[in-house]
Amino acid sequence: MAFQGSLKEIPLPDIIQLVSVSGKTGVFILEKGEERGEIYLREGQIVHAVYLALEGEEAIYALSIWPEGDFHFQPGVEPEKTTIQKSNTNLLMEAARRLDEWRILRKKIPSEDLVPHLIYRPNWQKEVILSPYEWSVVTQMDGVKSIGEVSKVLNWSTFDVAKILYGLITQQLVELKPKEETP
Repeated sequence: MAFQGSLKEIPLPDIIQLVSVSGKTGVFILEKGEERGEIYLREGQIVHAVYLALEGEEAIYALSIWPEGDFHFQPGVEPEKTTIQKSNTNLLMEAARRLDEWRILRKKIPSEDLVPHLIYRPNWQKEVILSPYEWSVVTQMDGVKSIGEVSKVLNWSTFDVAKILYGLITQQLVELKPKEETP
């Protein structure tokens, strides 16, 4: 069964559910510009996924929040390894939860192409304490790298970087600017 289309038309969780119900073995190849991800099914069960440096569940979750891109299913392709043990139901429920959370994050972070900058406040009186994760993100903010580029350098999903930036933006420690406004 050759199956292809656009993620704008059908969200990834719906696509996977449709193919998994039929008990197919194969690979979903997802493409968005230069980015590519792969999700492997064996007899309808998701058993492996790869996206950038992410593998397994985290790759599924990162791919499931793509608002656009193209997909096609290649039947009969077996994965090299098995990195996912959870049921499709549990994976897709977590993917749906993250998608809901991503919609909230998008209110302050509308694009991963924006560049995060620390806000300088000369009269700031409050003590700032950063978690190790926040510190990891802040140390990569050079005024040039976009959110997507920061996530690639850290080998983290864009979702995880956006969650941290959301908190820093809410605390008024970071602001986002378009790339063309950066020095």
